[in-house]
Amino acid sequence: MTTTVARSLGAWRIPVIFVALLASLLLIVPFLILVSTSWTQGGFILFPPDGFSLQWYAKVLGDRRWMNAFTFSLWESAAATLIATVLGAVGAIGLTRVRRRAAQRWIRTLFIVPIALPPIAYAVGLYGAGSELSFLRGSILTLVLGHALLALPYVFVIVSGGVARIDPALRPAAWTLGARWPLVLWKIELPALLPYILSGALFAFVVVFDEVVLAVFLLPPGVQTLPLKMLNAASEAFSPELTAASTLVSVLAIVLLAVVPLVIGRASRRSGARRGRARTAAIRPEGVIE
Repeated sequence: MTTTVARSLGAWRIPVIFVALLASLLLIVPFLILVSTSWTQGGFILFPPDGFSLQWYAKVLGDRRWMNAFTFSLWESAAATLIATVLGAVGAIGLTRVRRRAAQRWIRTLFIVPIALPPIAYAVGLYGAGSELSFLRGSILTLVLGHALLALPYVFVIVSGGVARIDPALRPAAWTLGARWPLVLWKIELPALLPYILSGALFAFVVVFDEVVLAVFLLPPGVQTLPLKMLNAASEAFSPELTAASTLVSVLAIVLLAVVPLVIGRASRRSGARRGRARTAAIRPEGVIE
């Protein structure tokens, strides 16, 4: 695969490799500088750092304000991701049941619209809606729903790509054998779409966890997400405590991006093996489908 791509580039191979390496350096070098400034012994962010010490990591992990913001961000992002994953997966699967092409285009557009809205305009609109509705006024539910709608398009697009890769003959074959739509959904579609659903959930969680604009407008007083806490810390005192917290969040993201693809790959292999066994069991030795 790599050899084929390299041959197709021809004389452009060296410039493309150079640009790719330069882009990689532009992404990696700032992160390395950020990490190194969190190791300083001094009280200011300096590069190169003034000595080596892990005191700022200890202060972040031992500070109740930082840990409360981190814990709140985890469960709030998890709740919003769960809602976005369920709605996005249901929307992508349900869209295949819509027969009219024009209706499909309109529904697909409605699912993707939140990704095109300016975050500030979206936050102001949600703030106005939350102020008018008494059960949302001053509630964290407004932020959870807002984050869920913001992450919904990512899940919908990724799962829709998985739906397009399902063999279109499987569903009619299952109907012919007498299986109704709940059994088709449970036994055929969901196992095949599980890797795409997990990938969409991962993207949704990363997007929601790192979002700060909606948190500024929708959080009640006294409650902070971790990105909002980092923003306030940057405006109050630009200390190495901020870079230590940023490093911890970055390490968490790297671990998630390293572990989740392994889980997704294992789930994909299991679903593929399960489909293979189902096809083998459904075919007689003579080659006739039962």
